[in-house]
Amino acid sequence: MSALRSALEEWVNEDVEHLHLDQLADDLVELEHVSGLLEVERLRRVCTFEDRAGPRQFGYPSLTAFLKHRCRMASGRAHRLVVRSRVFLTARTTFRAWTAGRLSTDQAAILLDQATTVPEQFAEGEERLVDIVEDLGVTDTRRALDYWRQSVDGPGTIRDQLEQQAMRGISASQSLGGMIRVDGWITTTAGLAFLAAIDAFMPPPSPDDTRTPRQRRHDALEDLARYFLEHGDTPTVGGEKPHINVVCDLPALQGIAGGLHETEDGHILTVQELRTLACDCSLSRIVLGPEGEIIDVGRRTRVIPTAMRRAVIARDRHCTWPGCDRNPRWCDVHHLRHWGDGGGTDPSNGTLRCRFHHVLTHLLEDQDRGPPTHT
Repeated sequence: MSALRSALEEWVNEDVEHLHLDQLADDLVELEHVSGLLEVERLRRVCTFEDRAGPRQFGYPSLTAFLKHRCRMASGRAHRLVVRSRVFLTARTTFRAWTAGRLSTDQAAILLDQATTVPEQFAEGEERLVDIVEDLGVTDTRRALDYWRQSVDGPGTIRDQLEQQAMRGISASQSLGGMIRVDGWITTTAGLAFLAAIDAFMPPPSPDDTRTPRQRRHDALEDLARYFLEHGDTPTVGGEKPHINVVCDLPALQGIAGGLHETEDGHILTVQELRTLACDCSLSRIVLGPEGEIIDVGRRTRVIPTAMRRAVIARDRHCTWPGCDRNPRWCDVHHLRHWGDGGGTDPSNGTLRCRFHHVLTHLLEDQDRGPPTHT
């Protein structure tokens, strides 16, 4: 081990800034192969250590506990290492191909997962499977093994589906800062439908679009939800299609903090979020008396009339943010001067903004306005 450590330390101290790109490329390939050899050797030693009751000799109840404490591994990683090491003696062909460089580390991992899941069937077909996937990429290796698994263990794949059904679920909770945290598991078919819908709302980014893929998926999900609420043949709730209800007062619309700006179920919005939502929405006027009693309720009206929206679309054709050509279906009509500030609702004061650039516009405008004033 000391010789191995010395060799690695020599590599660590090498000046890589002046290496030729060809050398760096070769080194990366070699490092991947060497890391595979190290992983094989670790699995071999883990297997032998457990076979000789090593954990118990050192006072640990399990091999996983030993790895967690002595090697400072996370529980999940230690468990996966133990499970994989237990097929070391039976999946000989896979380990030999991995050591020889015929299989990559990720390909070997896919094969060893099957060796753990269906050990008898894998033992019968291991040599043929290694030959089949040797020249494949990781994605095609996974596909080939999925087909093989279904052919040799139909009942097992049905059990997997039933486990997916039992695991499925999504949770959503609001943080103290107001953001909604979403977490959960989606079944394969539901996940594919979800990804297809998200992809449909993710056009190629404009040159100045600095969003990460995660941020773009977030914005696509918002567009998907809004499009469904506004255009979908949705069921009614209380006689109305589902929508976001926001309760506010006029000072809040004018950017004055301290007033009322929250959803009907109590989620507090920032003044900036309120002004973005109010820029293109349906509006109901409710007049309250000094004791909070309702004096008058006006009919709901669109801030942007349908005819005006059609006129703005005919003129702008797409989002007017420089470099963005998002389709009008995914755009709001943005008031160049907010109607809460006295801006007129007419085509000359409106322009198309996709949801991402509409939010960005209001953030930049309110940044220029300075912090919200208070009543």
